[in-house]
Amino acid sequence: MAAKPVDLTGQVALVTGAARGQGRSHCLALADAGADIAALDVCTDLDVPAYPLATRAELDDVVAEVTARGRRAVPLVADVRDPASVEAAVAAVEDAFGRLDVLVNNAAVVTSAPFWELSEQQWSAVVDTNLSGVWRTTKAASALLRRSPRGRVVHIGSTGGVRAVPEFAHYVAAKHGVVGLTRAMAIELAPDAVTVNAILPGAVDSPMLSGLADELGLTPDDVHKRWLHDQLLMEVISPDEVTGALMWLLSDPARHVTGHCLAVDGGALAR
Repeated sequence: MAAKPVDLTGQVALVTGAARGQGRSHCLALADAGADIAALDVCTDLDVPAYPLATRAELDDVVAEVTARGRRAVPLVADVRDPASVEAAVAAVEDAFGRLDVLVNNAAVVTSAPFWELSEQQWSAVVDTNLSGVWRTTKAASALLRRSPRGRVVHIGSTGGVRAVPEFAHYVAAKHGVVGLTRAMAIELAPDAVTVNAILPGAVDSPMLSGLADELGLTPDDVHKRWLHDQLLMEVISPDEVTGALMWLLSDPARHVTGHCLAVDGGALAR
């Protein structure tokens, strides 16, 4: 029997890092499933990372694509490293929609160097975005999620959250933290019937990895090969495959799945 499509009609989803890559893919799939979308991105370049981040124009394009699907959407410009910015964004979601049912913590940055060469600024930027930003956004959204009839939280982690990747110590530390947060949050939100899960992608075709390649003077293919040699299925994973896992975690058949880390990694973690 064919699986029923995910029906999120009447629900509201907040996606961080929404303007491009996986975030864009998640927003459009959520809208196709019937959800209204709060699309959040920083929309400015930072000192760390050195590669360009998403623009306001890209964020507005996502909002326009969601609207074209017949769903409501609001753009939110916020930095997940800044508590006031995050709290204001969540307040804007409540003002616009009156509710929040789905939170997708997708925002992330990366740099690369041996741990002894990492600057304080590099360490702080990666850990504060990729780990503290997940905690900060979920904390700000928790009251709304706990009022939802079926609240769902999904963190976009990494296979680096359960294994080490050389020259990415700060990224690995942050993503390991996301795995721990997933489990702790699942326990604490269970009394309110809110599920919390994580997805652990392998080598994904993304602007983040392309930007890292530029920063290192490499091609995206060179960077992907750092991960691909560990995968059993040696192909770069498309963002929509990660989105497919997300949509399953939001489906009715996954309503009792919580505290789980789902790898979409070409078998890398099988080794």
